[in-house]
Amino acid sequence: NKLGKETISQTWKNYNQIYYDTRIKLFEICATSNLNESEEENELKIIQEMYLHILWNILKYPKHIKYRQINTPALYNYLFQKCHTLGTDFEQILIAMEKNLEITGFKKGNDGNWYYQYNHTQLLHLWDKYYNQHFKIDTKQDIIFQKKCVCYRIKNGKIMKAYLIMNIEQ
Repeated sequence: NKLGKETISQTWKNYNQIYYDTRIKLFEICATSNLNESEEENELKIIQEMYLHILWNILKYPKHIKYRQINTPALYNYLFQKCHTLGTDFEQILIAMEKNLEITGFKKGNDGNWYYQYNHTQLLHLWDKYYNQHFKIDTKQDIIFQKKCVCYRIKNGKIMKAYLIMNIEQ
């Protein structure tokens, strides 16, 4: 965990510029701040990991029925195990996951399981969902070309630009 220069400097002064004591205190500060941030990060990580796994299986195997059906008890067990391991709130993650499934196009069947009805036009929608989960998207006006472009900020910090070739909304 990165601490601000002010925090490090103030801790150094508070512990009379004794290296060992300052270091111990800074480790304590990092540990407590990580606990507060890590629960939210873990919740987001679980939801995103599971959601991307489901989307990827549908996109990779669009004609296989087994990837368009989600067994609710299996989903619950997997999420419960992940939540227990990472110390997060199972109920909150379950609600968010079910909301993501509904937004994606899954419907809850009479048996309680989730089903995605295959439709060729919805595959483009799924790719959009998949990329929006992987990349942070910014739409900007490119000054040089005077055209709208979408900037994908990839996790490694690089930016990929995609230019709008045709605007369907017009």
